[in-house]
Amino acid sequence: MKKYLTDITCCQVNSLGKEYVFACREGQLVLKIYTPKILRFLYEFEGVEIPESQKEGSLLISGPANKMKTTFDFERDTFLLEKDDAFEVVCGDLSIVVEKKRVLVSIFKNQVLQHGGMLGSADTVVPDYQLRVLGREGACSTTGRFNFPLEDEDAFYGLGDKSGLCDRKGRFFRFFNRDSLGYDASNSDPLYKSIPFFIKRNVKKSTLCGLLFDQPLVNSMDFGRESQFYFSVVCEEGPYSYFYFDGDDYKQIINSYYEVTGRPLFPPLFTFGFLGSSMNYVEGDDAKARIEEFFDRVVTNDIPCEGMYVSSGYLKASDGKRYAFLWNKEKFPEPKKFIGDLAQRGFRLCMNLKPGILKTHPWYGQLARKGYFIKGKDGKPYVEFYWGGEASLIDFSNPEAKRWWQKELETQYLDLGCSGIWNDNNEFEMEDIEVEAYPVKSLLPILMCEASYEAFLAKEGTKRPWICSRSGYAGMQKYAMTWSGDNCSDWKTLRYNQHMGVSMGLSGIPFYGHDLGGFFGERPEEELLVRSCESAVLQPRFVIHSWREDGIPTEPWTYDSALPLIQKTIKEHYRFMPYIYTSAYNAVMQGFPMDRNLALEFPFDEEIEEGEINTLFGNDILKVLFVEKGVKSRTIHLPGTVAWYSGTEGNLYEGGTDLVVENELGNFCWFVQEGSVIPLSRKVGKLDTALFLDLELRVYPKRNGTKKSLYFEDDGITRLEEGKYNLYEFEVGSNCVVIRKTRSGVSGTNRVCTVTDCKERELYSFDPDSLTVGKELLIEF
Repeated sequence: MKKYLTDITCCQVNSLGKEYVFACREGQLVLKIYTPKILRFLYEFEGVEIPESQKEGSLLISGPANKMKTTFDFERDTFLLEKDDAFEVVCGDLSIVVEKKRVLVSIFKNQVLQHGGMLGSADTVVPDYQLRVLGREGACSTTGRFNFPLEDEDAFYGLGDKSGLCDRKGRFFRFFNRDSLGYDASNSDPLYKSIPFFIKRNVKKSTLCGLLFDQPLVNSMDFGRESQFYFSVVCEEGPYSYFYFDGDDYKQIINSYYEVTGRPLFPPLFTFGFLGSSMNYVEGDDAKARIEEFFDRVVTNDIPCEGMYVSSGYLKASDGKRYAFLWNKEKFPEPKKFIGDLAQRGFRLCMNLKPGILKTHPWYGQLARKGYFIKGKDGKPYVEFYWGGEASLIDFSNPEAKRWWQKELETQYLDLGCSGIWNDNNEFEMEDIEVEAYPVKSLLPILMCEASYEAFLAKEGTKRPWICSRSGYAGMQKYAMTWSGDNCSDWKTLRYNQHMGVSMGLSGIPFYGHDLGGFFGERPEEELLVRSCESAVLQPRFVIHSWREDGIPTEPWTYDSALPLIQKTIKEHYRFMPYIYTSAYNAVMQGFPMDRNLALEFPFDEEIEEGEINTLFGNDILKVLFVEKGVKSRTIHLPGTVAWYSGTEGNLYEGGTDLVVENELGNFCWFVQEGSVIPLSRKVGKLDTALFLDLELRVYPKRNGTKKSLYFEDDGITRLEEGKYNLYEFEVGSNCVVIRKTRSGVSGTNRVCTVTDCKERELYSFDPDSLTVGKELLIEF
């Protein structure tokens, strides 16, 4: 069986201009307009039934779109035109043309083709239709393949934690979440997360758009490896649909993506600080002592630290198996007291938990009888090889199983005082298509995160949950932060992990990190470990995490000579925390990635190379990295037409020029856009509040005109919905800065704010709580 839509006969307009139904031979094409920048195309075929599980799965992604609000008058400003060979829907700046014969969709913006159109030409043998659905007659399983035209200058960004450079052009990717221990960060595929969303841009033709394929079972995407004439998306079972996002820049597109899939969870402040971790700490019988020793050593070495990601060894029983929820009471006789004692010292724990229940688990039979496991075609618990032996996976789409999981989270973790949950080994790697949950397997990691999120809110109320998930799909950002998984201890991984982090931000996952120094492989050499820590000075997550066969973890004090350098980078991370935290707020509220690709930030600077390792962190700081062995000097490109100040000396350089920079081991190299205000913390220590006691506002003058920026502060833990936060606006000119408080929702005590210039000279000091809303503070240089 091969299905494709042809020969449109008519178009019906529904919902006052929000929905257009094109009747075709063998089915229909539905265009739904949510806003003038968010469209959805749904292909429906006669004789092709979409499984109910697939329909529900799609709603998990696209449901929030139904709640979108817009002031756009659809009935007045959206209209339909019929021509001899096509229908045209005009909506704001967009013109959606649907050719009648082959139902080819073309989207124009200001008369420039953004997406779609005819594939190839009369002289090329390429598919005639943008979607074909294949299957056997009478079979309930179908596969759809989308093909869209590909231009030479097209670039593609997104897809989650895929390997390689940020631009996906020329690559083929599988969408199967895989436990990828020791992956090659330059080309391994698949990895842990598969996000079926990407941004397509063409600088030469000034085109930009985003596409989200909202099926739970996307199979693969090919961005020109098969053919230079088209890129393709293959999915199974349906629904056969996709969202189209329009935007004037890539950040608008990400913001629209959030409108559909949900805005990111804002993690608590302390999660942005330094946290310890290693599998080796909790594997042995001396686990409790090793964790306590780690915290003793960070205190002794004057290293700020917020707590630890605790690996699964605390669940490892005497038979060597890891049993979910069952603390090893020989290792931890009194878990509540242990956690409480650490909390008294200011250390929080995020506990590793896995969705696989081993068949040898004491609760396995009971859970099987209650039907809490994913089922095979025979209706019995589906058994798969898992870490430690055969296991069955919790079915988080089962409301009763989900409630049971949440109750155990409360009893075994939250009631004991645990601060966070680390969802690990949650890829749900089911390859048997006859398994009941196979069509929605990609959504199960999100449902697992949702279960943790809801349990935390039920327990903590107004506090923000701390949830970290290794695996995910579109929408995971609503519930969890993440990291790049079990990476390797080598220089290539350090380089390509930077691209992976930027790509996660472009995939709607702003809060990410890497296992610094590498999780897997030989112990990192001293230079590699220090450069890894330098890379995290401006990153959302600063965690050294490892597993070593010899039982010796990677730690800040792994090398005596490197300890002061690593201590310095961690403190530098804390010094930047007001800026990092404000960038996190911007990521949540405005859709701005924290770590940004320079080619997208400065699209008309042709000197920016595709493999550029430097990034723009937040709105203002150019982060310069050294990720090659033995390299202490390199030539960098200062992007765009703006001027840049050296972060360390305060010297001014023109944008669009190349500059040789030097960076000794243990230093952090950075530049700042003119007109910026960089908030820094002069008091480096534990992150008890984001109402920083000794705040420095470092001002970088703008030669011409003025530039505005934002500063955010709160107590570090309260949900934004409570409104307990402050906002400040800075406006910088050539010889002055104006500070305005635009929102007041919380106050601190004994605070001081010092304004300095780019040379660190003090200009003015004041109590930020004395500044009332609407009052301006003018400071001249």
